[in-house]
Amino acid sequence: MPIPMLGEIYYNGIDSVPYLSPALKVVPWILAVVVLKIYFNGYRNRNERVMHGKVAIITGGTSGVGAAVVNDLAARGMHLVLLVRSASDVFTVDYIEDLRERHGNPFIYAEECDLSSLHSIRLFATRFIDNTPPRRLDMVVCCAGVMAPPYTPRTTTQDGIEAHWGLNFLANFQLLNILAPCMRAQPPDRDVRILLATCSSYIAGDLDLNDPQFFRRKYPLRTPWLCYGASKMALMAFCLEFQRRLDSYVRPDKQPNNVRIYNIDPGLVRTPGARRWITMGSLWGLGVYLVMWPIWWLVLKDPQQGAQSFLAAAMSPECGMGEGGKFLRECQNQKYRADKLASPELGKQLWELAELMIKDAEKAGAIKRAKEKGKKKAQEDMKDEPKLDEEDKELMEKIRRRKEALRKILEEEEAKEHEERAKAKLPPSLAPLPMDTPSRGTRSRAGELRTEEVKKAPKVNIETKDEVQDTPSRNTRRRTRKA
Repeated sequence: MPIPMLGEIYYNGIDSVPYLSPALKVVPWILAVVVLKIYFNGYRNRNERVMHGKVAIITGGTSGVGAAVVNDLAARGMHLVLLVRSASDVFTVDYIEDLRERHGNPFIYAEECDLSSLHSIRLFATRFIDNTPPRRLDMVVCCAGVMAPPYTPRTTTQDGIEAHWGLNFLANFQLLNILAPCMRAQPPDRDVRILLATCSSYIAGDLDLNDPQFFRRKYPLRTPWLCYGASKMALMAFCLEFQRRLDSYVRPDKQPNNVRIYNIDPGLVRTPGARRWITMGSLWGLGVYLVMWPIWWLVLKDPQQGAQSFLAAAMSPECGMGEGGKFLRECQNQKYRADKLASPELGKQLWELAELMIKDAEKAGAIKRAKEKGKKKAQEDMKDEPKLDEEDKELMEKIRRRKEALRKILEEEEAKEHEERAKAKLPPSLAPLPMDTPSRGTRSRAGELRTEEVKKAPKVNIETKDEVQDTPSRNTRRRTRKA
């Protein structure tokens, strides 16, 4: 078919073939789109490594670039521990089961570790390292992070720390700092790698160690990438300082350090976080995003393409030897664009600041949990008290009414007796005072009170026996006075 067509074009011209002329006008544009798509997709990982039996801890492994990394490593038979907010969540349970069935890898687990809570991170990390001998750990991949869209209010973590600073930096610092003894205790022939997700926007970050949460400078509502870039810059500086501390550690077996940490820039990727940032977290923004979908498809990578730099750092033999603390972008080593990141003084100050902030946050969190625990215990004690049923309530109401009626009757009789005594000009009756049971070593004042009332009673003249003749009642014997 192509030969007759070429002959027809040669003898009769292009117009002799139907629709060929319009098609030739479109072909250059199609080629241009293909070339641009290949360019924006970036490099792909060409390295291969046996990952079967190795153990990795991954944050942010349920969506975006982290999910693509998890899929690739799970297919290679790696033991994966995914850190999630809730291990009992329906979505998480289905996600783990789907990974196991799809890749035939039963060694995929989900552990509860909420990165917005320093206490939750400490619980998981201490539980993981609390083992003798130390558990195997070949890799830690930190893909979790947050990037707030413009014109969104300032948000905080559970510890009251600004979200960018708390999730992108302090959470990773807390996790890796607690897991450090376990990583240093790995055998010398084991290649341990730590991969931290960063971004090129760190260049636009405004890092100030005197005001890392933007209290004094005020939160940039219209330009939140200043906070995001500052947190990523702090994370990259922490990476270099952590590598220096790992290299300075002297192993008991006098072997060289076998733990290396890398900063990974996946590029511009169509992740849920990026989609939320582009749409500004609004419905009308989502509509614009859908209309402009061809542009985003062309310019942005998909998560699988964004994961290539992570996979290259995990499998490249060059990353398993030499010095750590490198910056990888497009599967290649790149230079840091901010020279101050490599400053040991900045790394030391940042480390001390992070430790101080975590100490204060965990102390405040412990006090808050203790108060909530006491309040919860008080509520449980109130629930445990026996409750009266309807019959008991009716009986108590009847008893109360009878007591009230009896009290009224007694009051009426006392009032009537008081009136009769007043008419007869007799002193008022002395009502018995309530007898309080005195405690040991005390005396009752009832007698004293009665004596005082008798003294205060009015005096009444009463006729004597000589003035009034004693008339005996009927059927009684008259008593005579003895001489």
